[in-house]
Amino acid sequence: MITPGAPPVPPAEQAPSDPPVPPAAALSGGGRAVRLVAAALCAALLVVGTFWGDDDAFPFGPFRMYSTSTPPNGNIHVMVLKARMPDGSWREVPLESVVVGVNRAEVEGRIPSFQAQPELVGRLVEAHDKLRPAEPRWTGARLVMRYLKLRERRFVGTEEKVVAEWLR
Repeated sequence: MITPGAPPVPPAEQAPSDPPVPPAAALSGGGRAVRLVAAALCAALLVVGTFWGDDDAFPFGPFRMYSTSTPPNGNIHVMVLKARMPDGSWREVPLESVVVGVNRAEVEGRIPSFQAQPELVGRLVEAHDKLRPAEPRWTGARLVMRYLKLRERRFVGTEEKVVAEWLR
């Protein structure tokens, strides 16, 4: 409690293990100018990237996947991998690096290559054989583009189209 006329209490002493804090140095005029130019350049790049940039301009351009949306009557595209089992049946399998050596994004980015060279799908099968030797060997594989159809922002159905197929 503070009583009128009482002397102020001195601040607690600094612990002996704390190093002394040096006083802050003033920034020179040249230093201020460099920082101002750098800040203005960053701000200009952000403005330009916001309106004309794309994924390649990140962090000065937006990530397209976060800056766009699917139209209310559009389709959501999902790449799917289907493997043919030894008994001849087809089964959807995870399109992940621990299963086929690459992840979904890497496959989606090379769709034209898979269409032009279906034997590349065979490399996914070979990678599965090496990564999962205890599992049954696939006798083939298909890359399938699955379209999730939206109408008025509501899911109304699915359509699938084979992008590429490879059989042993």
